[in-house]
Amino acid sequence: MLAFDVVRTDWRDALRERAFRRGLLLLPAGERTLRFYPRHDTEPYAIDEGLAILRAGVEDVLGGRVTLSSSAGPNIRVGKFECPVEAVEIVDVTPANLATWQAHIATVEQERYGDIAAYPPGVLHDGQRPLLQLPLDALETSVLNPQSVAIAVRDRISDRVVGYALGSPLENYDEEGVASDPHHGEGNTFYLHAMAILPSVQNQTEIENLLLENIRARVHAAGFEYLSTLIEERICAAGPVWLRDAPVLLGIDSYLQSGLRFVYVAAPVEDPLGAPAAVS
Repeated sequence: MLAFDVVRTDWRDALRERAFRRGLLLLPAGERTLRFYPRHDTEPYAIDEGLAILRAGVEDVLGGRVTLSSSAGPNIRVGKFECPVEAVEIVDVTPANLATWQAHIATVEQERYGDIAAYPPGVLHDGQRPLLQLPLDALETSVLNPQSVAIAVRDRISDRVVGYALGSPLENYDEEGVASDPHHGEGNTFYLHAMAILPSVQNQTEIENLLLENIRARVHAAGFEYLSTLIEERICAAGPVWLRDAPVLLGIDSYLQSGLRFVYVAAPVEDPLGAPAAVS
C-alpha cells in the first residue's frame, strides 16, 4: 500500500474525484489521506500513466479548475461489462496469500459500497468512508482467522477481481442479529461477514450466486453446520434456494442509513437431502 496526505480535506476529495474520472482509483483514509494499491508486477508504463493522471489532477485542483464547494458527481464509469461464468476463476484467499488479493478486495468493496448516493448527510466518517463500506483492517481480520473461508472471483479476460466473499466463525462478530442467532455459542456456525460485486458487472446476480454456492461448499468442507449472514434483501431474494428458504431472523430497513434493506438469515449448510452445495 502507498499513501500520501493532502493539505486540505476538500482538496483531497477533489483530487480523488478528478483522478477517478481519468481512470485512476484512489481510496480515502483518515481526514486528508489518499492511498492506492499497485500490484507488485505493475508494468512501468502503467505506473507512468497513473502518475500522469495524478499530476493532471493536482494541476486541476491547484489551477482553480475544480469548484471545491460544489457537490461531487457520482463516481460512475460509462458502460457495464458481462462476466461469463465460464470465463471466471474462483480463488481461495488465505492468510498466506492475502497480500496478493487484499487491494483487489478493497477496490471491490469501495466501488460497491463507497459511492452509494442514497446516504443522507451525517452518516460519513473516517475521511468520507460510508458506514456500510467495511474498512480494510476489518476484512483482513476476518481472513486472518484460522477458521476463515474467503474467496474472490477473478475475470480471466480482464484479469480483474469482480467480487469476493469472506467470513469466519459466528462468535467472532458483533453485527446486528449475531447475539440472538439461535446457534450462537455452539461453535458450529459460519458467519458470512462480507460479500460484494463490482457494480459495473452486468450479470451481477449470476456472479453473486456463484460466490454464494462456492462459499457454502467450502463452509461445509470446513465442518460448519450452519451459515448465517446479514445481507442485502435483494441478494437473498434472488439467491440460491437454500438462501431464499432460510428463515429471516431480523429485517433492517436502510441499514446504517444506506437506503438498503438488509436481512439476517441462518441456513443449514446441507440441503434437506444431506448433500453439500455444489461448486460451480
